[in-house]
Amino acid sequence: MNDDNIQFQNVDSWKGGSGKFGLTFKQIVLEHIRRVTINGSVEWHGGYWNETGYNPTIRTYVHNSRDVYNNSVRMLRALLLGYFDSKIELIDKQLQKELKEAYEKYKKAEDKSAKLEYYETKVDIHIRLFEQLIMLSKRLNFFEEETTEEEM
Repeated sequence: MNDDNIQFQNVDSWKGGSGKFGLTFKQIVLEHIRRVTINGSVEWHGGYWNETGYNPTIRTYVHNSRDVYNNSVRMLRALLLGYFDSKIELIDKQLQKELKEAYEKYKKAEDKSAKLEYYETKVDIHIRLFEQLIMLSKRLNFFEEETTEEEM
C-alpha cells in the first residue's frame, strides 16, 4: 500500500459517508445546540423509578433532567473544544475550576441539603458554559446559512 495516496477531508466540510444525507460539522454542532436547548427547557427533577400497570408492574427509570442537561452541555463543549479561542479558554478554565470546587464542597459536606445545592450550582455553571459556547459558535460563524449545490 502506498502512503502517498492517503487523503484527509477537511472536518468543516465533511458530510459523512456517501450520499447526500450526510451532515457537516457545523450541522452537527447546530443539532447539538438544539438538543441542549430542548434539554434545558424542561422542569428540573431528580431521577426516579416510574411504576405502571398491575400484574405485571412495569418499572422504568426516568432520568434526572439536570444530569441530562449538564451532560448535553458537556458534550457540546467536547465538540467545540478544538475550536476554542483565547477568550473562551479563560472563561472555560474558570468554570471548570468552579465545577471542581463545587464537587469538593459537596463531597466534604455532611448535611443532606448539600446534594441539592450541588445540583443547583452545577446547573448554573453549565448554563453559563452553554452561553459561552453559543457566543463561541457565533464568533465561528456557525449560525450562517450554508448554500450547497446538489448534484442532479
